[in-house]
Amino acid sequence: MRRCLFAASLVGMLWVTGTAVLGEGLPVYTDVTKEAGITFVHSFGDDNLDSIVETTGAGCAFFDYNNDEYLDIYLVNGAYDRVVSHPSGRHLAGKLKDALYRNNRDGTFTDVTKEAGIDEDGFGMGAFAADYDNDGHVDLFVTNYGPDALYHNDGDGTFTDVSQKAGVNCDRWGVGATWLDYDNDGFVDLFVGNYLTYDPDYRYYYAADNFPGPLSYKGQPDVLYRNKGDGTFEDVTQKARISDPDGRAMGVTSGDFDDDGDMDIFVCNDAMENHMHLNNGDGTFQEIALTSGTAFGENGESTSAMGPDFGDINRDGLMDLTVPDLGYCCVYLNLGNGVFQDKSSLFGVAGVMGQFNSWSGNLFDYDNDGYLDFFITNGNAHRLEEEENVLFRNERGQRFVDVSAKSGKIFEQEFIGRGAAVGDYDNDGDMDILVLNLNSRALLLRNDGGNRNHWLIIRTVGTKSNRCGIGARIRLTAGGLTQIANVKSGSSYLTTSDLRVHFGLGKETEVLRIEIRWPSGRVQELNRVKANQILTVKEPAE
Repeated sequence: MRRCLFAASLVGMLWVTGTAVLGEGLPVYTDVTKEAGITFVHSFGDDNLDSIVETTGAGCAFFDYNNDEYLDIYLVNGAYDRVVSHPSGRHLAGKLKDALYRNNRDGTFTDVTKEAGIDEDGFGMGAFAADYDNDGHVDLFVTNYGPDALYHNDGDGTFTDVSQKAGVNCDRWGVGATWLDYDNDGFVDLFVGNYLTYDPDYRYYYAADNFPGPLSYKGQPDVLYRNKGDGTFEDVTQKARISDPDGRAMGVTSGDFDDDGDMDIFVCNDAMENHMHLNNGDGTFQEIALTSGTAFGENGESTSAMGPDFGDINRDGLMDLTVPDLGYCCVYLNLGNGVFQDKSSLFGVAGVMGQFNSWSGNLFDYDNDGYLDFFITNGNAHRLEEEENVLFRNERGQRFVDVSAKSGKIFEQEFIGRGAAVGDYDNDGDMDILVLNLNSRALLLRNDGGNRNHWLIIRTVGTKSNRCGIGARIRLTAGGLTQIANVKSGSSYLTTSDLRVHFGLGKETEVLRIEIRWPSGRVQELNRVKANQILTVKEPAE
C-alpha cells in the first residue's frame, strides 16, 4: 500500500484516542462487479495517456430509469478522437460507447444499452439524471469533450436523443453539471461547468508532467440553462448574472447552504479559485466564494479542486462542503451567515490525503449511525499510476478517521479512480458505491453490514414542485438527533448518486418527526414513521 509513514502514524494516533468507536462490527465493502454481470471497461481512446482531455474523465450514475424502484447504472466512456488521440489508438475508433445496465433485482445487472436506444459514442465526461419534463420518467444528460447530449426517457425502456431540439448540445468541453430548480417554477434547470479550450498544438510544458496542464489553456465559461417547461431550454447565464468567462470547471454541485429555500451552486475550478454562486431568489445569483471562504484552500492557495459535495457533517443544521483535489482535500464547515471555514487539518483529512491525487468525494452514512462519512477516489492525474481509495468514518461530527484498512480488501487494491456514485442498489438499507476508473474496469462495491443499524430512505415525488423533488429540504428527528439533507442531482466528480435520500438512524426503530420543505414552499410533516423502509412521499396538492 502507498500510505506514507506520516499518514500511518496519524491514523495510529487516532486509533489510540478513538478505540471506542473503531472496534468490531464496522461494515465492509465487497467487490461484486463480476458476479453482478458488469463487464464495462473504460478507455480514453488511446494506448498512452498523453493529453489533459484523456486524463479528465469520466463519471457514472445510479438512477432508476424503468421505475421498478431499483437503481440502474450508467457508465461513461471515452473515445478515439483524431484531434486528441495519438494515431496509435486508431484501432479503438468507433468501438467505445457508454453503457446502461438494468438492475435485475437479484443482485445482478443486464447490459441494455442497445435495446434502450443509447448510442453515446462521444468523448464522455459525466452523467446527470433528473426528470426534466415531469412525465414521471428520469432522463439523462451526458457531458462530453464536444457537444453534450440529453437523452429523453420515453417510458417504455428506451431513450431518445433530444439534445439539439432541447437546445443543450453546447460544443464546449462540458465536465461537471447539476440539475436544480433555481427559480422554483416546478421544472428543473441545468447548470453545466465547462473546462477549457484544448489546443493540441501547444507544446510548452515541464517534461516531467508528461503533457501540458490546465494553466496552459484558456478557461471556458459555464452555462445555466433555464427549463422553459415545453421540452426546451434557454441560456440565461448572463441574465442570471453568472459570469465566469475564464473558469476551468471540474466538479459541480448544488445545495441550499443558507437554508433560504432556493438552491445555490458551487463550482470546483482547476488551478484557480472556486466559485460559489449564491441564489438571490429573484432569478439571479451573486458570486461569494471569496467572502464565504470557499474560493481557496486552508492556506489561501488555489487548489486543483475536483468533486464537491454538500452535507451536514457535524449535525448543526447547516450544509457543509467537501472538496477533494490533487494533494489536498478541503473540509469547509458552514459557520452560518454565509461563511465557511476550512477544517481539513482539524478533521484529520489533510494529513492522510496529502499523498494522493483525489477526484470524487462522496458524503453519505455508510454505517447508519446518523453521521455522514466520506469516501474519496484517487488516481494520478498525469500518468497511468494507480492509488488506493480512502474511506473516512465520521466520529460524531468531530473528526474523520481513516477506516480504509478495516473496510474490505478492495481498499488494498489500487486504481486510477475518477467519478463515484453512492446509492442502495439492492434496497437493503445501506449505501453501496459505484466507481468509474480511468482506463480500467468499473467497480460495484456492496455494503455488507451497514444495515446492522437502522435506516430510512425517502423518495420524494413533487406535484407543484419538480417531479423528483430536487431541492426539497428534509429535516428528520430521531433519538434526539436532527439530520437535514437536500434532494440533489449532480455532485462529487461527474456523477449522479441515488436521488432518494438516505438517513442512518443508529439504534432508533422509529423516526419521531420528518419535515419536508418542498421547492414550491409547501411544508409537509410526518410523525412516528417506522424505520427500515423505503418511504415514498408525495407533495400534497394543497
